[in-house]
Amino acid sequence: MDRSLVLTWVGLSLALLGTILTFSWNSIFNFIIAKELRLTPTSRVYSIWRNTPIPLTLDFYFFNWTNPEEVMNEDSKPNLVEMGPYRFKEYLKKTDITWNTNKTVSFRRRRIWIFDAENSNGSLKDNVTTLNPVAVAAAYASRFRSSFIIYTLSSALRMTGQTLSLTKTVSEFLYDGYSDPLLTIASHVPHLAQSQFPAEKFAWFYRRNNTSEQDGHFNMETGEEDISRIGLVRSWNFKNRSNFYEDECGEVRGTIGDLYPPGQKKNTPVKMFSAEFCKPLDLDYFEDTEVEGVPGYIYVGSKSIMDNGTADPKNLCNCGGVCVPQGVLNISSCRYGAPGFVSYPHFLDADPYYRDRLEGMHPEPAKHRLYLTLEPITGIPLEVAARFQINLLLQPYKGIGLFNDVPTLFFPMIWFEENARITPEFAESVRMLLAVPIVGLYCSISFLLLGLLILTFPALPKILGRTKRSWSRHRKGIRAAERTNQEAFSNENNLPLMSPHSLDEGNCKNADVTVK
Repeated sequence: MDRSLVLTWVGLSLALLGTILTFSWNSIFNFIIAKELRLTPTSRVYSIWRNTPIPLTLDFYFFNWTNPEEVMNEDSKPNLVEMGPYRFKEYLKKTDITWNTNKTVSFRRRRIWIFDAENSNGSLKDNVTTLNPVAVAAAYASRFRSSFIIYTLSSALRMTGQTLSLTKTVSEFLYDGYSDPLLTIASHVPHLAQSQFPAEKFAWFYRRNNTSEQDGHFNMETGEEDISRIGLVRSWNFKNRSNFYEDECGEVRGTIGDLYPPGQKKNTPVKMFSAEFCKPLDLDYFEDTEVEGVPGYIYVGSKSIMDNGTADPKNLCNCGGVCVPQGVLNISSCRYGAPGFVSYPHFLDADPYYRDRLEGMHPEPAKHRLYLTLEPITGIPLEVAARFQINLLLQPYKGIGLFNDVPTLFFPMIWFEENARITPEFAESVRMLLAVPIVGLYCSISFLLLGLLILTFPALPKILGRTKRSWSRHRKGIRAAERTNQEAFSNENNLPLMSPHSLDEGNCKNADVTVK
């Protein structure tokens, strides 16, 4: 076969390949993303999802009540002093994993906490004085019951020596728990107590460490059929909605915070489902940022999370039957009927009503805001800071002596911050993945240019030949012009005809020529 014909075919093939790849790299990259990010027992994502490799920290802050004896004084406010952080290293593991035929995976989630004394501001043996949570919860649960039950509870509070304030250690309040006579009564006479609390001790996170039972059972999309649905929760505790909120507030939707669909948009909220609060949470785009050299979008807690229907009437279902001023979420039904209300730390973005009744609240957006940073193309989480505060409603109850004449206020008990940030090593892998389209584009252009160059190769001898002949004719023209000029100069000055190259410096000095 003629060599020029072979080169022509090769050039055409490379040029065509380069052209096709130039306009199709986005589709190729999306295919790579869909293949690499889907969750299967053999995928690269699986091991990361099963045992979270990104280091997590969990910080707890307590509010020490310094003047409980002045609670009945109308001219005095509870003075609260923040204690902490008490830092724990947190490890997340998925357990009871079951792969389903409908391209979903079912699992439970285990949390393991290890106290990090070196990075904590205090000891787990520190004493904290705060509102008595068991007594407050018992009074709240009995508020609508018969006079006989209320009288019985009031007597029980008095006989067991209950007080409004309580002093325990940090570890007792966090997860070790402490015994209380009211809990003993409730366990023996549950119908009388009307209590749903499932433990014989109280702690904010009692039996939560190193267990997979408390978060519940999840069923989640794997993204095998549609990568845009990876990580989305289909059901929680075998239901597609919780029993604790009505309408949209009770829907099970969004992710649980470790896998997000690729192709995140600025104008589309990120949706998460919180087992802690038994409801979905929305986060809105805030600004662009960069984490470990990887560009990302910051999403912050939406106003809808704590909205009581003021900002949007459809959020009225957040009230859970008891609407409170803007900025606090009622989770009483989710927390065994206790008067639990969640806010951002120090009542950030909440109605001034809450802070005006307390001393010691100092909200700072940079320190207390809930935010999540995602790499938008892949949906990979780069950084997260989940920050929430637990408050108890203190209010007077008719017929319950301990709570006669107490002020009505939302008492801050504890706030926590769960932090995670991508490691430099993992960030390097993400940067390499994001570089694939750029590298592919350069390769495509290189193929195109190489193909065009090969196509022109057979014509190079002809082009070079024409160029050489053109240059020769040009040089002959220059020489002819020089000769003509020389002849004209010689005739004008009656000089012998000489070659231009013979007029060296010596000849010029000896020539009897006068230039006018």
